[in-house]
Amino acid sequence: MTQNFHTIVIGGGCLGCASAISVRRRLQRLPDTAGAKVCLLEKRVIGSGLSARHSGIVRAANAVPEAARLAKIATEQWRELDKLWGVPASFDACGAIWIAKDNGQTGNAKWDSLERQMQETGVEFQQISASNARAALPGFVNLYDGEVYYLEPGALQFDPSVVRNLLYRGLDTNQVEVREKTEVTAFERGKDGAISAVLTEDGERLECQHLINAAGPWGPAIFAGLGLSIPVSVEPVHVVNWLTSNREIKETFPIIADYINLAYFRLWRDNEIHMHQPRKRAIRETARAFAENPLAIIGADFISDPTNQGLGYTQIKVYEEIARRRFKNIDKTVYGSGYRSYFDITPDLKFILGPDHRVPNLVHCLGAGQAFKYTPVFGEIIADFVTGGTEYAKLAADFSISRFDEQYMANFWERVAGRDNTLQAEAASL
Repeated sequence: MTQNFHTIVIGGGCLGCASAISVRRRLQRLPDTAGAKVCLLEKRVIGSGLSARHSGIVRAANAVPEAARLAKIATEQWRELDKLWGVPASFDACGAIWIAKDNGQTGNAKWDSLERQMQETGVEFQQISASNARAALPGFVNLYDGEVYYLEPGALQFDPSVVRNLLYRGLDTNQVEVREKTEVTAFERGKDGAISAVLTEDGERLECQHLINAAGPWGPAIFAGLGLSIPVSVEPVHVVNWLTSNREIKETFPIIADYINLAYFRLWRDNEIHMHQPRKRAIRETARAFAENPLAIIGADFISDPTNQGLGYTQIKVYEEIARRRFKNIDKTVYGSGYRSYFDITPDLKFILGPDHRVPNLVHCLGAGQAFKYTPVFGEIIADFVTGGTEYAKLAADFSISRFDEQYMANFWERVAGRDNTLQAEAASL
């Protein structure tokens, strides 16, 4: 059976849903495409992959100015999502306190530079006194001499289960045709090289004018049959929730971005303290994730692996020790739950947004481990590329997939360990 769609989106995570919703709303506003259909294909169910496991933190401060600008726009759009998607978002406007090491003279030159950079970008981010940090945080949070504090008042936090329901409502409200439990098996291409149809395991043939890849780390396997290299892999991160006394936490408290102990903490459901560590930024760690791709990750169903539903004793104790440094009540709390999550990453840890130079009608929307917080603005960027808009597309200038050419990847592996002793070669020999 053949059906025709203006746009097909592969991947039902937050970015795939945002892309489908934004494209569909844009088409409805244009006189020549008001009735054009958009179809979303998801191999499992909406938001069941990495979108179900994010920590729900939306912050704008970022050492990369382009990313900070996008995050600022996204934060503003989350606040007024009903205007963008036709459905409102539910969140906690709690703000965030960033904790860094005091390198002398009550400051940290690197973080002071970040403060200036963020203010130039228009992001509210400023140093605050220890007494102001103390007043903003619960009494069981340890603050120490030798620390410096920064406030990001605009940070938000979301409940991922609520976000999943929001994605469904956004898709339904905007009449996106959703195919859950549908895997892509192959593509057909026209004479111009454009993808003309998507074939599914159910035997359907779905014709399209535009195709959006929002499949995250599953993308390499999906597009391998076309001979396309999609440079995305995953890096594991552990998540722990500590069950505390409801009487200790009367209200919410700011997100704690603890860059001394390298951990993020936030208030979770039922007054749990939720924690995870930032992603690793060492190039060797990034390279290892890509080197292991042929062995385990490409096409693997790692999200539903039962071993991801709990953490081992050693990992829990490591996180307990990290949490104990920041919270004086951890000794009396209880390990509530934990699991392994993932950051999807690219070789330079930046997004992939926009058209693929190798296929005329293929557009990528890949978040590189930060998909959730950028969700609404990424949807608008992709809608620009599909419908010919210009307002948001210009924001993606630095994130084209074309930057990962053969020379870039050769240099990437060369930086890891030398041309003849790369992790890529190590993986191939196993």
